[in-house]
Amino acid sequence: KQLEYEFDKRSFSDSLKHRQEMKAGELELASQKAELKHEQAQRYMLYGGLALLLVVAGVVWKAYSNKKKDNIEIQLQKSETERQKHLVEEKQQEIIDSINYAQRIQYALLANSNLLSENLGDHFVLFMPKDIVSGDFYWATLKNKRFYIAACDCTGHGVPGAFMSLLNISFLNEAVNEKNISGPDEVLNHVRMRLIENISQDGGQDGMDATLLWIDLENSWVKYAAAHNQPLVVTNGKATNFPADKMPVGKGERTESFRQFNLPVEKGDAIYLYTDGFPDQFGGPKGKKFKSKQLTEVLSVNSSLSMKEQKILLEKHFSDWKGNLEQIDDVCVIGIKV
Repeated sequence: KQLEYEFDKRSFSDSLKHRQEMKAGELELASQKAELKHEQAQRYMLYGGLALLLVVAGVVWKAYSNKKKDNIEIQLQKSETERQKHLVEEKQQEIIDSINYAQRIQYALLANSNLLSENLGDHFVLFMPKDIVSGDFYWATLKNKRFYIAACDCTGHGVPGAFMSLLNISFLNEAVNEKNISGPDEVLNHVRMRLIENISQDGGQDGMDATLLWIDLENSWVKYAAAHNQPLVVTNGKATNFPADKMPVGKGERTESFRQFNLPVEKGDAIYLYTDGFPDQFGGPKGKKFKSKQLTEVLSVNSSLSMKEQKILLEKHFSDWKGNLEQIDDVCVIGIKV
């Protein structure tokens, strides 16, 4: 029995040890599995991180590439814009140079200041183009001791008006100096005929408004013809507007000849010729036109002053009236002290 007891005891001990070893093995296996799982999770995290890093790197690279491409396109567009801007500036400068050259031609054809001073004495010419060149012009010439002077307003202003002014100056010179036409009415008739022949074939009504004086320097009389624009005479501060034919020098509804008028003046009187640019200028406190009535008042009040002083005052009146508004038309005013 003692042997049987010892055997059972040893068997039980071996069985317990075996179970313990099995348990330990299972624990070790579980630990190994857990470690493998942990390592696997770490690998997955590493792979995921690498994948995410690659994705982010790809996105960043794509964004960089797109930005670089966009920058190249922007630079190309900027270069093209600069090139186009440079071309526009070149063309604009060419146009300005051409207009400035046209201005020199126009000013060369306007009445010479020496010619005016020698034949008119005390006088002024207020000439303010709206643009570089003008549709308004003043013209004068001396023929057989008779002096012609005109203030004219061609259709349009700027370059179109300037071309018209050059044409009309040419026709005025042709009438008096080449055709020997003397009367101011006949001079305007000739210019009208030439305009219709040359530029009114297409039905256009380009032409000019004008006041043309014909002054006999020996006998001291003044005759005139006028298309729309009336001459003004101020005697001892009293202003008188003289008549004008209500038709342009050019193609229009009326086709009768212009009339010649006497302009009765005495020593000390002041004669004024002007286009519509000054009276039509908007300004003042209410932004309204200056109007011919107000211009007549200004000229009348200041008529006793020297023509130089009157010109300065007129320039100031115009500038003060216009203020910050745009000049709307060419301005031409001529003053002559008899």
